[in-house]
Amino acid sequence: MISELRNLLPIDTTKMHQDGLFRRRISMHARNVVLVLSLLLPAASAAPVKPDASPVVRVDGGRLRGQMHGNAAYFAGIPYAAPPVGALRWREPQPVQPWTGIRDATKPGSPCIQDVSGLAHFFNPIVATYGVSSAEETAVNAVKPSEDCLFVNVWVPEWPAKSTIPVMVWIHGGSNIVGNGAQPGYEPASLAAHGVVVVTLNYRLGVMGFFAHPELDAESSHHTSTNYGMLDQLAALRWVKQNIAQFGGDPGNVTVFGESAGAIDEGWLLASPLSAGLFRRLISESGPPFGLGQPHTLAEVQKLGVAIGQAAHGSSKSGLENLRNMPATEVVKLAADVLKARTQFKGLDTNSPIVDGWFMPEPPAKIFATGKMQKADLMIGLNGREFSAFRIVAAEMAKAAGNKQNASSPTEGVRILANTAEPLYGNWTRIAVAWYIGDILLHHEVGVDRATNEMLMACPIGALGGLMTAGGQRAYVYQFNRAIPGKGASTLGAFHSLEIPFVFNTFDDPTWRWLPFTDTDRKLSQVIESYWTNFAKTGNPNGAGIPDWPVWTSGGEDFMEFDSSGQAGSKRDFSPPFCHLAPERIKKQLTQN
Repeated sequence: MISELRNLLPIDTTKMHQDGLFRRRISMHARNVVLVLSLLLPAASAAPVKPDASPVVRVDGGRLRGQMHGNAAYFAGIPYAAPPVGALRWREPQPVQPWTGIRDATKPGSPCIQDVSGLAHFFNPIVATYGVSSAEETAVNAVKPSEDCLFVNVWVPEWPAKSTIPVMVWIHGGSNIVGNGAQPGYEPASLAAHGVVVVTLNYRLGVMGFFAHPELDAESSHHTSTNYGMLDQLAALRWVKQNIAQFGGDPGNVTVFGESAGAIDEGWLLASPLSAGLFRRLISESGPPFGLGQPHTLAEVQKLGVAIGQAAHGSSKSGLENLRNMPATEVVKLAADVLKARTQFKGLDTNSPIVDGWFMPEPPAKIFATGKMQKADLMIGLNGREFSAFRIVAAEMAKAAGNKQNASSPTEGVRILANTAEPLYGNWTRIAVAWYIGDILLHHEVGVDRATNEMLMACPIGALGGLMTAGGQRAYVYQFNRAIPGKGASTLGAFHSLEIPFVFNTFDDPTWRWLPFTDTDRKLSQVIESYWTNFAKTGNPNGAGIPDWPVWTSGGEDFMEFDSSGQAGSKRDFSPPFCHLAPERIKKQLTQN
């Protein structure tokens, strides 16, 4: 998939392919690119706290003491599973280890194992495009990851709780490679103030969370391996169901929401039989669970796992034992080296959910097409130019590496793009590709952004909306087109992840304050927060004082547009050219591939 998208970009991404970074990012978003911000907050501490601190709550494992923020309460670094270290590395999450006394819950726990540089490669070129000097680049900090990382954070809008209120559980993005639930850009205070409890979580990333090996199959009572990051998310949702009432949350009214890889993951959760009863609704931002490339199978990734195990030098111990004895950072490096050196693993990665026969019995596309997904209402959408940021990032990395623009054949890129889109476009694939080639020749980078957005994001999102509606659930679809005025607006538009500060109202956070937001953006944030929390409360985003958002129907394809001027309004006919979204046609297309 990397070669296809590389051929569509007007820069050389050879170096990015060699170091595995660009390939791994592409793999999660159309087997394309996705990342979200990653900033450090200090690790959780189990040390005693002052006896006069407040508030205190009891959960699985023992008592916690959080901190007050005005009338709100915040509890951070709460373990929802045992640390996945030693013999528990590459095991499904185990029960929380109880503690004595009152545990300090005022600081978030460590992020899971990831690149300590965070998202510098992603954010810095975007910041520079807006003309912000390096001295002002405050968006990216280093992180201090750890294997002991399975924590949740809970924000309660009023303490003590006076009534039972809905719950929103955030799954962070970052290509399942980077990120954590306590990033400053995810500050939940403003969202929670609308009358919801907000929970954020960490889950295992990269090779620590998505590794398969035959020896792991033999250890498992389910005779399967991989998807540990997804099982972490399920464990966190079970923790919510069992404990959130202690915080005033309603365990029977849980909405999962996420962005990028987090949105893709929640789509897989929706398709998994293991998630029954854990949530009522989902909000998916920029990450459909199908239409972005064929998912990997267990057999495919097991071959990669065996190769990684064989590369772990040691005594006569098994490859798996050697890997478990290595520091996690060395395992990450070893996996990257194997992927880079062995061409037979081209197209594979160690950061994608897998069709494993247990967590995911079949490819998600077939599960949705046959109506076997969980029953839940859905809000889903995308940004207007999701992939513009990745063009900028790719060009900057190629420039830094001293590479010339010697991208491989555009013909090959077009072929792979067509193969990726064909499960939904069917007989219209060649016509659609020809249409977008013409658009690219006329409009260059804008045409590239439009082709990737519409074929790899908008069409799958509309298809999922149609399938959910056909299954008897409500679906609400949106497109976020607000571009922040300034030097970078014409180049980037509404780029990937830009809706996040509108959802959390974090414009003043260092993650985002380099952008020249205006009062228009702050007003739009109030509207978006109202839609998101209204949906979490009732399954309907509508409410007093905001424009009406029609439910999706196959005939009208109504959707909400947050337009370039910062206004919200409903529109019709969501589907892009040659993307035909009649549910029966979609079902036929997805079940025959």
